[in-house]
Amino acid sequence: MRALRLLSCAALSGAALLASVTTASATPAPVELVAPSALTLTVTHDGITSEAPKVALLNCSLPAVSTHPKTADACRDLQLAQGDFAKLNPSGRRAACTMEYDPFEVTATGTWRGKPVTHKATYANPCVLAASTGAVYRF
Repeated sequence: MRALRLLSCAALSGAALLASVTTASATPAPVELVAPSALTLTVTHDGITSEAPKVALLNCSLPAVSTHPKTADACRDLQLAQGDFAKLNPSGRRAACTMEYDPFEVTATGTWRGKPVTHKATYANPCVLAASTGAVYRF
């Protein structure tokens, strides 16, 4: 009888151990999957000077690959706008910019959260550009 009781306890312990191992391996650690967000950004000064366009790679998925000097800030601004460049307004208000016309053209191509992005806009001057786009085109 005692041998039967020991055998039953051993079988139950083995079954419990097997169940805990099976349960532990069946439940994967939570992983957040985010689609890639990588954009090529350009800023062209359309004023009197003939400066070459500035170009930066903004990679929010792999910041180490990004050539943008303010990657974290630019990615945060885009995140707040849900990737919609028309909704970029990091200050949440209008800026007091001069009325001078010294245009800057900006473009963005690539992906945001896995969705294709193509954006092009012209801003009247550097103040309006900075107020309207935050850190995104600040390079």
